[in-house]
Amino acid sequence: MYEDPKSKISELERVLDAREDLVTKKIKRHELHDRDSNIKQDWDDNGSIVGAEISSSTSGEEESVIVASEDKKKISFPVKILIGSAVFFLVAVLIVAYNFIMGGNIVSGNNIEMTVKAPISVAGGEVVSFELEINNNNNTTLVGADLGVTFPLGTKDGVDATKEIKRVQTYLGDILPGQSVKKNLSVILFGVENEKKQIDITLEYKVAGSNSLFNKTKSVTILISSAPVSLVVTGPTEVNTNQSVDYNVEITSNSPTIIKNLLLKVDYPFGFVFSGSNPKTFTKNNLWLIGDLEPGAKRTIKFYGILSGQEGEERGFTFSLGAQSKSDNQVIDTPFSSSFSSVTIRRPFVSADIFLNGVDSAELVSRAGEKVDAVIKWQNNLPYEVSNVSFAVKINGNSVNKSSIQVSGGFYRSIDNTIIFNKTTNPALAVLEPATAGESGFSFNSFSAGSVTGGGLINPTITLNILVNGSRVDYQGGQDQVLFSDSRKIKITSDPQLSAKALYYIGPFKNSGPVPPKAEKETTYTITWTVVNPLNNLSNAQVSAILPPYMKWLGAVSPSQEKVDYDGGTGQVTWSLGNISAGAGSVSPPKEVSFQVSLLPSVGQIGTSPDLIGEAILTAKDSFTLTPVSDSSASLNTRLSSDPYFKANDEVVAQ
Repeated sequence: MYEDPKSKISELERVLDAREDLVTKKIKRHELHDRDSNIKQDWDDNGSIVGAEISSSTSGEEESVIVASEDKKKISFPVKILIGSAVFFLVAVLIVAYNFIMGGNIVSGNNIEMTVKAPISVAGGEVVSFELEINNNNNTTLVGADLGVTFPLGTKDGVDATKEIKRVQTYLGDILPGQSVKKNLSVILFGVENEKKQIDITLEYKVAGSNSLFNKTKSVTILISSAPVSLVVTGPTEVNTNQSVDYNVEITSNSPTIIKNLLLKVDYPFGFVFSGSNPKTFTKNNLWLIGDLEPGAKRTIKFYGILSGQEGEERGFTFSLGAQSKSDNQVIDTPFSSSFSSVTIRRPFVSADIFLNGVDSAELVSRAGEKVDAVIKWQNNLPYEVSNVSFAVKINGNSVNKSSIQVSGGFYRSIDNTIIFNKTTNPALAVLEPATAGESGFSFNSFSAGSVTGGGLINPTITLNILVNGSRVDYQGGQDQVLFSDSRKIKITSDPQLSAKALYYIGPFKNSGPVPPKAEKETTYTITWTVVNPLNNLSNAQVSAILPPYMKWLGAVSPSQEKVDYDGGTGQVTWSLGNISAGAGSVSPPKEVSFQVSLLPSVGQIGTSPDLIGEAILTAKDSFTLTPVSDSSASLNTRLSSDPYFKANDEVVAQ
C-alpha cells in the first residue's frame, strides 16, 4: 500500500519542534542559531528511515535526538515453551470437544442401560426370580464385560436351598454397540417381616486402546412381606414377685422350602432365674437349636423360671429366631422373626411367703433323710379387710416321708398330700384386717438315701405349691375373689458313703511278715476303700488319706486300671474316681479299690497298735444339685476287725 512521505515528514517536524521531549518527557532548551540544512526531496537507496536518529554538528559538537520507537526486543526460550504448551493444550481441547460432539469412540456410563425385572416384595423363604438386562447405547464396544451381583446375608440358591449365596460373578465378554445382554437369576431371600433387602449389581468393562477398568452400578431393594417362620409367644402379663412364670413359644414354617439350622434365642430380663425347659436348651439356658424345619412344620418350646422385682416394675423378654451362624454356633447369623413379651410385677393382695429352714428362696438343697421346716408368713396388703382366707399347700414328689409330716395350726390331708390352713384350723384367718400378718408352719423329712429305689435314685425333687384364697369388699361394696399362688422346690442331694478296711489274710494281695507285728520287722497289709452312691450322678469324685512316716507305699493296686497316686513328699494316697453313677452299691456294684502298704515298727511302738493309714476323705460334686458332697472314714490301725481270720491281740506290736 502507498504511503505519502509528506505525512512522515510532518510527524518528524512535530517531534523536533516540540518543547517537551516526547521520549523522556523533559522540557528541552535549545539555543537559536542559523545553520544550513541539506534536505533531500525524495527517498534514495540508503533511504532515510522514518523515526530514525537525525543528527547535525554545531561548533564541533554532535547532537543526537531519539524519537518515536525502541529497538525490537528478542523473545526468550522459556517463554517460547510456555506459548507452545498453551497452543498444544488448546488444540487437544478442541479435538476432545469435537469427538464428544461428533460421537467418536468415547464410552459414557450414561449410555449403558441396566434394567432389573424383579418383584417389589416377596415372602421370606420364597424363591425370587429376576432378570438383568444390559444395553450398550454407546458407539463403541464394551470390552471384557464382567457382571457381579451381591446378595444380602443369608440368601440361598433358588435351585439348591442348602447352598448359601453371597455373590454371583458372570463373564459376559464383549458387548457391541447397540447390543443387549440378559441374565436370569433365582435366589431365596430370608428376613424379618417388612425388612428391606438390597441387591447390588456391578458391571465392569474396558474400552479398546485402554487398560483402565470402568464400572456401572445399580441397586435393587426388595421388601420381605412376611417372615419365613412365624413366632408366637404365650406368657403372663402380670405376676407376683418371686413367682414362677411359664412361657410357650410356637414356631411355624411359612416357607415353601426347608429352613436349615434354626436357632431360638431368648434374652431374659433382670430378676429372672431360669429353672428349666422342654426341650432342653442348647447352651447358656437361653438358646434352643431348632434344626431344620420342613415347610408347614411346627416346633414348640416351653420354659419356666422365677421372676422377682419391685411392685409395678415392667420386665421384658425378647425372642429372636434365625439361621445359626457357621462361625459361631451360639449366634444368629440371619434373623427371620422376633417377638417381645412384657410382664408387670405386682404385689399380691394377700402375700404368703414360704421360708424353708429359715430361708426365703425358690429352691432349697437338702440331704436325703434331712428334716425340712416350712413357715408360711402371710399378710393382708390391701387397705380393706379380707375374709375367709385359706392356704392350701400341695406336696409333690415321691421322696417325702408321709409319716414324718407335722402341721401347726392346720391339717394334713394324706389322700392328696395337701396341707390345709383356714378359719377352721386357725380362727385368725376368718377376717384379715388391713396390714394384718401372721404365720403358719409345718415340717417333713425326705426318705433316707438307702430307702429310695427305682426312678427316685436320679434327681429326686419335692415341690410345694401354695394357693391362697379369700374374699374382699372393694371400695364400691362389691365382692372380689383374692387369688395368689407360689411354689418352692426342694432338691435332694446325694449322700455317698465311704468305708475303709485293713486286711492281712484275705484280699487281692498276698501279705507277708509277722502277725502280731514285731519291732524292726516288716509286715505288709492290704487297704481297701469302698464308695456307695445311692442318689444322683456324681462328678470329680476322689478319696485321699495320709500314710504315717513309718509306713511304706508298695505300689500294688487292684483293680490295676483304677487311678491311685502316691505323693512321697507328703505321704498322701489319692484315688481319682471321676464320675460315679446313681445307684452304685444298690442297682450296680459299688466303686472299690485295694492297695498294699508295709509297716516297719520301731521299738518305741512296742505294746501299741500303730495306725496303718490316716482318715480317708471322699469329695465329689452332685451333678443334679450342683453342690459339693463328702464323706469320711476313720483311720485304720493294726486291729484288723474286717479280716475274719484276725485274732485278738494280734494288733499289738511285739518285741
